[in-house]
Amino acid sequence: MEQERISIVVTGDICTYGVLEEELLAGRGQSFIAPVAPLFRAADLVIGNLELPLCRRESPIAKCGPHFRASPDVALPLKQLGFDGFTLCNNHIMDHGVRGLRETLQALDDAGLPHCGAGLTHEDACGPASFTLKGHRIAVFNFGEGEFAQAQENGPGAARLDPFWPEHRIQQARGEFDLVIVVLHVGNEYQPVPSPVTVSFCRQMAAAGADAVIAHHAHIPQCTEVFEGTPICFCTGNFLFGPEDKEYDKIVEIETGWYAVTAVELTFSEHRAKLQLHPFRQARDLTLELLSDSAREACDEYLTRTAGIVADPVEHRRFWEQEARDLFRGFATRLPDLAANLNSVDPQIVQRTARGLYNTFRCDAHRASRQTGFRLMVENRLDDDHEAQQELAHLRELVRRWILD
Repeated sequence: MEQERISIVVTGDICTYGVLEEELLAGRGQSFIAPVAPLFRAADLVIGNLELPLCRRESPIAKCGPHFRASPDVALPLKQLGFDGFTLCNNHIMDHGVRGLRETLQALDDAGLPHCGAGLTHEDACGPASFTLKGHRIAVFNFGEGEFAQAQENGPGAARLDPFWPEHRIQQARGEFDLVIVVLHVGNEYQPVPSPVTVSFCRQMAAAGADAVIAHHAHIPQCTEVFEGTPICFCTGNFLFGPEDKEYDKIVEIETGWYAVTAVELTFSEHRAKLQLHPFRQARDLTLELLSDSAREACDEYLTRTAGIVADPVEHRRFWEQEARDLFRGFATRLPDLAANLNSVDPQIVQRTARGLYNTFRCDAHRASRQTGFRLMVENRLDDDHEAQQELAHLRELVRRWILD
């Protein structure tokens, strides 16, 4: 289509608990995003991923992992930071049940912030957030693995990344909208190289008709590619996320990538789509900072090397298998205890164990790592690929330099 240049910025996870919530409510939110503010101001549209419900009371659901929550009063300060809308399909949006989701939707509506990816029915969750920019209609869809937030049947929750809904909705939208952006919440946490499952999901959305595909969830930035003319980012990394300073060094070492940040800028003009990553880091006080020259060199090398791996199917499979070995070993060593817990006389232990195991098989990312691990075991190939292992260690060191240099 003939059009003026349109600029859309998409960010990763925003989880405004603790000091982030306090500072936003005190009107000091701009200090956290100062280096990103010019990019936001220049964009026609800014979309973030709201990684927690906005609700006043706790009503935690039974799940694995932490429960997050922030006040509904955070919605307006987030808008004042420059956000024009939010994606909601993630593994925390239902942390406080239907009541928490309902309050979240109301808070965003009251603040005038369009949203997509979660709803009181699954059909609503799968609908787009729509915008009109320079006379052109834009649809933003959001789907994901969802885990405990995933809507069941047509009930409330997050939009399922299943074989029907995403492609059906994208294809429908092609006749109604000028641009279709798809945002996915998928992947294996802290892995430098996106799994074949993540890559396949993103490429499927592109093949279905998306003009750009952006993913997040892995808490580490991942590479980009152009697939049949469609730009893809396999993971943005986080955007604004705790915890605070006292755990910073431990998280940088163990959960590599947590404080490495990108904002994805999409530009559309004269039938061309372009994607550019703008890298930042989250400092000890959780403010975003520009990278030093050495940190930028590490960032560029990391993204280039990982893109080369994904572009080569043989190498991609080899590196994924090594990531799967690392993920599978921790699971395999727990199997005796898991079996014992499933046969416990304590029904709470049985329920808690079954819940965790169910999630490992329901969630595509977890299931892929378990399935690959068992396959490698059957093929007698569970021993490490030392070359791939060393390269993955180097990639993680580059990410640490991105954060710390």
